[in-house]
Amino acid sequence: MLEQRTTRYGKTDPAGLVAAYREHGDRRALERLFASQGALLGSIVRRYAGSSREPREDLLQAGYVGLMKAVNGYDPSCGASFGSYAYAMMEGEIRHHLRDSGLVRRPRWASSLHARISEATARLTRELGRPPLPEEVAREANITPEGLKELMKLYFATNVSSLDEEPDIGAIRSLHYESFSLPVEDRIWLEEALESLSELQRRAVYLFFYKDLTQTEIGRRLGVSQRKVSRLVASALRNLARGLEPGSGGKCDPVT
Repeated sequence: MLEQRTTRYGKTDPAGLVAAYREHGDRRALERLFASQGALLGSIVRRYAGSSREPREDLLQAGYVGLMKAVNGYDPSCGASFGSYAYAMMEGEIRHHLRDSGLVRRPRWASSLHARISEATARLTRELGRPPLPEEVAREANITPEGLKELMKLYFATNVSSLDEEPDIGAIRSLHYESFSLPVEDRIWLEEALESLSELQRRAVYLFFYKDLTQTEIGRRLGVSQRKVSRLVASALRNLARGLEPGSGGKCDPVT
């Protein structure tokens, strides 16, 4: 039975090696799988080791933990290759390691940005009697719309998600990732703050800030009204401000 499995997938095919280990306890298959993913893990570790104080060996260990989780959790019926799934699991485990070891601290700019966004949002809500539009918040908080847009682009260019419209992550990483000026700890912290958004909020924010679509165009894409789009983006900004607040719990405002 094992021979049929390895013949079908190929002796070095990750899916076949995963199946051989999980179905038959083949330790040699697991060793070959780990060896085949070594270069991928090494590329992830190099990116984080270059701007982190954590020893490279500790990052490698965290990455191997993520790889083992990928072996146990991979489902080929989902359509994703094992390499893509393993990449996300290894990188995620390294990020969690950096965060849990206390290396990911709130950057100094966060307190200032939180105060400006939250105060401007609260003030405009009182004055207008409705949630303010993103451009209104930016103007009131003295944050340029371009700066806010770049902040959102940074998130979507460094965070792998399930957005159907998301650009080719591989191309973004290879062409632009190394040019980002934020330290790796700040990037991880920022990503986690923005991950508090709901899926619908992320889609609306992505289309608004990254694709430069109008609210009417976004509404057609998402199948909602222009007014709902406005509320989605406004609530996303409020949640971002809350995520920047010390002691935040990452909870989202509901969108009605």
